[in-house]
Amino acid sequence: MALVSIAPLVSRSGVQKSLISSTNDLLSLCKPLSTIGMLRPKKYVTPITTSMSNAAQREATNQHSNICGDDVTPSIGNDAERRVANHHSNLWDDDVIHSLSTSYEAPAYRQRVETLIEDIKRLLLIEMEDSCSDSDDDLIKRLQIVDTIECLGIDRHFQPEIKVAVDYVYRCWNERGIGLGSRDSLIKDLNSTALGFQALRMHRYNVSSGVFDNFKDENGQFFCNSSGEEEKEGRDDKRVRSMLSLFRASNISFPGEKVMDEAKIFTTEYLNQVLTGQAVTDVDQSLLREVKYALEFPWHCSVPRWEARNYIEIYEQNYSWLKSNINAKILELAKLDFNILQCTHQKEMQLISRWWADSYLPQLGFYRKRHVELYFWVVTGTFEPEFSSSRIAFTKIATLATVLDDLYDTHGTLDEVKIFTEGVRRWDNSLIGRLPDHIKKIFEFFMKTSNEMNDEVEKKQGRDMRAYIRKNGWERYLESYLQEAEWIAAGYVPSFNEYLKNGLASSGSCVLNLIPLLLMGQILPEDILEQIFFPSKIHELLEMTIRLKDDITDFEQEKERGEIASSLECYLKDNPESTREDALNHIKGILDLSVSELNWEFLKHDNVPLCCKKFTFNFARGMHFLFKYKDGVSISDNEVKDQILKVLIEPVHL
Repeated sequence: MALVSIAPLVSRSGVQKSLISSTNDLLSLCKPLSTIGMLRPKKYVTPITTSMSNAAQREATNQHSNICGDDVTPSIGNDAERRVANHHSNLWDDDVIHSLSTSYEAPAYRQRVETLIEDIKRLLLIEMEDSCSDSDDDLIKRLQIVDTIECLGIDRHFQPEIKVAVDYVYRCWNERGIGLGSRDSLIKDLNSTALGFQALRMHRYNVSSGVFDNFKDENGQFFCNSSGEEEKEGRDDKRVRSMLSLFRASNISFPGEKVMDEAKIFTTEYLNQVLTGQAVTDVDQSLLREVKYALEFPWHCSVPRWEARNYIEIYEQNYSWLKSNINAKILELAKLDFNILQCTHQKEMQLISRWWADSYLPQLGFYRKRHVELYFWVVTGTFEPEFSSSRIAFTKIATLATVLDDLYDTHGTLDEVKIFTEGVRRWDNSLIGRLPDHIKKIFEFFMKTSNEMNDEVEKKQGRDMRAYIRKNGWERYLESYLQEAEWIAAGYVPSFNEYLKNGLASSGSCVLNLIPLLLMGQILPEDILEQIFFPSKIHELLEMTIRLKDDITDFEQEKERGEIASSLECYLKDNPESTREDALNHIKGILDLSVSELNWEFLKHDNVPLCCKKFTFNFARGMHFLFKYKDGVSISDNEVKDQILKVLIEPVHL
């Protein structure tokens, strides 16, 4: 499977961008990681062997499979010896979820939303007509409105107006940036330029990051305007706002953009000093809250629903901003829209909770019961009402995948998971007669749920896609799990090359991404699927991102559990002169490359429906969000619970 390499791409502006194109090329870049080991978090209790021939591995696996005699512990059945992972229980009372209700279903609220949308569109037209066409104020006004509407999560209501505004900015854009006083000014403004760059790049316009070289001195210091002089009036707020805009722009980087890396390093240090009071002393509190949010949740791990909730709270405390009539209406719309959408999301959560409660799954004691957290993962990124089917499918599949992960990972014996895998490969439940009753029921529930979703896909796509989904989704996924189970049974740690080819599939993306894409309301013929799903670059990068983020987040917990086959431990074994920090930085470097490459794949022009690219990209962002400090699915503690409450349970106060 092709995955990553660095190959230069030259844009129309002449700026080189780096593209990931093949797995083998990435591996040549990562030679120190030749035996990284298994990246998917495991609860290993078997000894780990650092080298073993293929023949020895097969023999060891076969010996393990043949241990079924009367004089040894059975490897199939209720009496089989099983490992235990000790996951914490479900944090959510399903009766409480079923009882959720809200007044925001009332028609009066929706009517008010429609009125606000029309009022804002009218005021936007007046604002633009009143602006002087050759004034920088016009550009700033347009940029700020676009940015505000997008941060508050209501941009889907104003797509034509946003396009007009961004088209206008692009017509005024040049390689020196956006000027002070007029578009032809020789002195360019950093805040305007950074806002313009962010808007244009996020809307897929071809702009060069080289524009920011105009705001640097020979020492790498960034200035608020290209003259290198700071404004005296309101200097603190002006400089902080400029650095914040530059920081946000730097997060939308493509590989090979050195100035973006420099800008991110510079602005991160400066903005952290702002928060500690070292850089400036008199800054508006709402601006400080924006800075804090941006640093904690940069673009690749800031999911739209969480961002909207936070920016609503930030803007409602910006009293000078609220004095504007249009801004007050924008904030009111954002609050109502958030609460109405939350009502829709609560109904979906109730549907999923009933599906889960009516299944056999609550009776299983060995797996992580996280259906609420898994729904939260998908809804934070893909929240629009029209994508309900995709959200529900994602959550059901993710719940099944969690059961299977824990079955293959800890609970099931090697013989049991071999039978389970073969049953899925043949799509035949006649093979499962030897399995314990509870695993038979898991298989039957898996088949029932899969067939129901296959029927739904056939209705949406107009063709039977069962064979495609089975081969490219479930078979690939479970065979990768089986391979890892065989490695565990044999006490074998593979080479990095061998592991990566298997580990990308076991990340789960091949099942979590496919059916939701097919249910988004777009007909996806095979040539389009090849550009958004396996083996496309964007899907491979999604798998790489999830694999590595999961790994670097869990390594401390793995060590505490005595799991020595983490990527960091294997790196240190192969490179004994390196420190733990060296190993972590090395793997983070590979992850950072995957993140910037994913930016490019998401933002480049192609014929893939944008909603499908957004789903894949937001899937990755959700991973970064939930796994920012720990595995937020397995360890859904108070922090994760509070986030879920703010997005799905507690309405915004009007």
